[in-house]
Amino acid sequence: MIDKITSIVYAGGTDRGKVRQLNEDSILMSEFDNSDVILLLVADGVGGHEGGEIASQLAADTMQEYVAKAVLQAHSGGGYGSGWLELTLLHAMTETNLKIIEQQNISENLRKMATTLVAILIHQNEIALSYLGDSRCYQFIHNQLKQITEDHTVLQKLLSEGKINQQEYEVMPMHHIISQAIGLNSKPDIAVSRFAFNKHSCYLLCSDGLTNCVADAQIQHILEKHEYLENAVDELITCANDNGGTDNISVVLVKRGEA
Repeated sequence: MIDKITSIVYAGGTDRGKVRQLNEDSILMSEFDNSDVILLLVADGVGGHEGGEIASQLAADTMQEYVAKAVLQAHSGGGYGSGWLELTLLHAMTETNLKIIEQQNISENLRKMATTLVAILIHQNEIALSYLGDSRCYQFIHNQLKQITEDHTVLQKLLSEGKINQQEYEVMPMHHIISQAIGLNSKPDIAVSRFAFNKHSCYLLCSDGLTNCVADAQIQHILEKHEYLENAVDELITCANDNGGTDNISVVLVKRGEA
């Protein structure tokens, strides 16, 4: 039997941090009229690339526009058939990548812009997840935090392929060098997973400005403390800043209500 969802609660925030002059992160928390569809995302304009802040905002805008059109088509007779959730998110990610590349080709000073992107699309009691780069998604359930994305970085790829071990991974430099992102190439390897929105779960989307400054154990402790997501968002950002604030910090949290 499928549980009926009466509410989905979410909150988010983004902060420049203490070192960067600009905030190149963007977040999106969007509901769509007369539907049970919610799109949540974090985009991190690639540091050091000209136009990173433009790339992340363009990614958020394009994702929202694509999903809005898909919802309108569903209401116009197409319906929410099998696979709608995954295909909509996949096509939104693909369209967003093409839009970034299109803008790269139009403007010389935006030629090298790119952005990470982690997004979840919710419909009723189901979630689709997709991402490119090292912005992460975590599941927090039964007071345990689990990372459910794997960073698209050069070092993570070497670790996954067995070319370096965990100890080497921990001490090697270049953790910030990403292997995939929106705008890096015309045909990125976009994967989409779908799973039930467990009524005991909370999901965290974040940029590496959080995870580079706040250990997973500390993130878990903060989530354990707070019933209200807004308070948890505020403390996570404050904690990252207290620990150096070396990058832009973005956080989105979501959990579901119950019948």
